[in-house]
Amino acid sequence: MDSYVLKRCHCRAERGSGSVRAAVSPASAKLLKAVSVPNKLNLLLLLEKAPHCVCDLMAHTRASQTLISHHLSEFAAEGLVQSERSGAFVDYSLTKKGRKLVRAVRTLAG
Repeated sequence: MDSYVLKRCHCRAERGSGSVRAAVSPASAKLLKAVSVPNKLNLLLLLEKAPHCVCDLMAHTRASQTLISHHLSEFAAEGLVQSERSGAFVDYSLTKKGRKLVRAVRTLAG
């Protein structure tokens, strides 16, 4: 029976030396997670066109009010959307940061 041969890495870094740092900060990873689901990204794309209230977003996406509100609260926590009360309704729109993110996603999508 042949013995198992462990191949060695050819890089110069020592294991556990900490010489390699994470390329993405925890804040960036959290931001990317906020838009990683297609339904969430669709909400941002709708908000890019115009401000919407939750009931408008429900009609466009056929998602529940609870789910949309949850996504919007995540976006607000990440600074991607802002809200403005208009009578009995709350309209949501993209912030400058949200617009930059949507442009970046569109650029990546080609």
